[in-house]
Amino acid sequence: MQTYLLYGSKDIRLSEKLIPEPGPEEILIKPKFTGICGSDIHYFQHGYCGNFFPKQPFALGHEFAGVVQQLGANVKNFKVGDEVAVDPSMPCGTCKHCKSGHYNLCLSMRYFGSASCEPHIDGSMGQFLVAPSSNCYRLPIGISLAQASLLEPLCVAMHAVKQVKQIAGNSILITGGGPIGQLILRVVKAFGAFDVTVSDVNDFARAFSLKSGASNVVNPIDANVWTHLNNFDVVFEASGSPNALADAIQNTRRGGSVVLVGTLPSNFSIPGNLIMNKELKLFGSFRFANVFEEAMKMVAAGIINLDGIVTHSFSFNNIPQAMECALAKDNVMKVQIEL
Repeated sequence: MQTYLLYGSKDIRLSEKLIPEPGPEEILIKPKFTGICGSDIHYFQHGYCGNFFPKQPFALGHEFAGVVQQLGANVKNFKVGDEVAVDPSMPCGTCKHCKSGHYNLCLSMRYFGSASCEPHIDGSMGQFLVAPSSNCYRLPIGISLAQASLLEPLCVAMHAVKQVKQIAGNSILITGGGPIGQLILRVVKAFGAFDVTVSDVNDFARAFSLKSGASNVVNPIDANVWTHLNNFDVVFEASGSPNALADAIQNTRRGGSVVLVGTLPSNFSIPGNLIMNKELKLFGSFRFANVFEEAMKMVAAGIINLDGIVTHSFSFNNIPQAMECALAKDNVMKVQIEL
């Protein structure tokens, strides 16, 4: 089979590998659509992601959906030809985090398209891969393979929204209008938010947010921008900017909630006294847990709309160009590859 392997910064090569053989509880899948995530872009740009430094070439990609090609000996609930979405997270299942239902916090997590474990697990930028059958979800009527490849980032957004008990009827601020911010926007709208404001320095992101249903958009660097827009019930920080987090804390009402979704720098200061005297509730949100099937069914039912999130599409043979497009971020929201 052919697969694109990452060898280093800006070095992604079309390579040949053996088609993997599914184990007894696994399924061989041919990916049909895969999205490019921020972590994929980071690996491509720098050759590593955070603290994860590849020790050997591997295939990127963890946002994907495809078609069942072969079943492991013990797999009974799927058949060849089924269209499936795949949850890319593979926790250990035995640690205290897994047993308490917070498997996204598992310290032994294995993830498709990541160098976080050894050996690295090839992702979906290849013609075939194997996945545990327990990670696979047969697509219901109402959701396409292209939409299903967006379920992983949608789950990240839904997990963040579920950190807060009350969304319906509340006013929401989202700082950061990238793909995760846009998906948070669509989730809170589906959950009944009263009005939603998106803050972003990028003109394209603000215009995109209005098309996606935002009530208001703001450029946070404009003078006096918050004069008439403040006292939000809930703020989702999805940009990874310390300045945006400061805006979030400043403009949340007393007793309100701030959810951290974006990856912030390692060291920065926060206005702790303001959090204290406003009695703000500060939540972290990392990856997702226990929402994949719910997200899939909400899309299939038309409750959450994913239309327009993909702005650029590339073929399998043009994966290097797709990575460059995602890295450039020139009027780009989500880049998708059709294999």
